[in-house]
Amino acid sequence: MLVNGVLVNTDDIINQAKASVNGANMHQLATVIELYYSDHDSYPNVTNGKSLIDTLESEGYIQSRPLDPSVFKYEPKKNGQDYSLKLVE
Repeated sequence: MLVNGVLVNTDDIINQAKASVNGANMHQLATVIELYYSDHDSYPNVTNGKSLIDTLESEGYIQSRPLDPSVFKYEPKKNGQDYSLKLVE
């Protein structure tokens, strides 16, 4: 796409914006997971992003789905005393 005489790759801009939003949402999600731990003395015992979001939403920790569950991976560890949360690339 040509904008003001400059060639701009809109796909790159959109992908960078999505990556920024996903990073911010992951940070917020990690904060919510810590709140869950504070209330339950363990992290959510679910095995995928959709189940994690469903659990947090049904228990009132989030009011809307802030993140597409297909863009991250959640895995509880050490019998709910630790977890792994990362973006899927």
